[in-house]
Amino acid sequence: MENRRRYYRLRSRSEEKSLGFSFEELHCLAACRDVAAQFLPESVVDRISQTVTALALHLAEGNPPTAGQPIGFRSKGFIDYSPHFQTITTLRKAIERRQVCRIVYRARGRQAEGVYRYAPGRLVAMSGTLYVLGYRMSEGSVLPDRPTTFSIHRIAEVTPTGEYFRFNAADGEARTFGLGWHEPRRVEVRVDAEAADYVRDRVWSDDQVVKDQEDGSIVLSVTTTSEKELNAWVSSFGGQAEILGSVAHNDNN
Repeated sequence: MENRRRYYRLRSRSEEKSLGFSFEELHCLAACRDVAAQFLPESVVDRISQTVTALALHLAEGNPPTAGQPIGFRSKGFIDYSPHFQTITTLRKAIERRQVCRIVYRARGRQAEGVYRYAPGRLVAMSGTLYVLGYRMSEGSVLPDRPTTFSIHRIAEVTPTGEYFRFNAADGEARTFGLGWHEPRRVEVRVDAEAADYVRDRVWSDDQVVKDQEDGSIVLSVTTTSEKELNAWVSSFGGQAEILGSVAHNDNN
């Protein structure tokens, strides 16, 4: 009711069917498919597309709305994850069931493979690369030893051991800058005025602090768990950003 006028909203019966969701939510699912498509084999993307289409037909009783053009991504180089789809599937199941895994892994710059006892916690995507975050475990133990991140495409073999862990291997706490390669460190970065808006408009870590400077530049304070990634990010500004140094990290932040 507004200004003595009563408004009504009509919902089609198709939106109230047993599926339990609407066209708006279906559009969100289609967008998620488009975002994930670069990491999935073409056959899997096709199956997902067929499922989305079937759901749309069911909702609209034969008259689905147009979904528009799909989201597209263009990159100069990409990793083909088709050969690694079974690895992803095995890790997803192990994460859901909290299964201990035996990981055979070849680190970057090394020819020899290493074998690790591992508790997978979460799959993440960053800069066109998929990673698994979790913890290494000592032989015979089901307790976390040290946080470890593996690149999915460098995993040669992953096998559940039949054992289970009970801790949270995902560590779903505050987000930091970069993947978990070392303990959290607090770093200050100065960004020139030309790039200040770009940095200010984005979240780089949950506890970030942005301080405006008189010349239009900013000083960004972030918590990072990967100084290599932070250094590469600063270098990408082509001289418009520089690391001022590390500051004391407050664990209570």
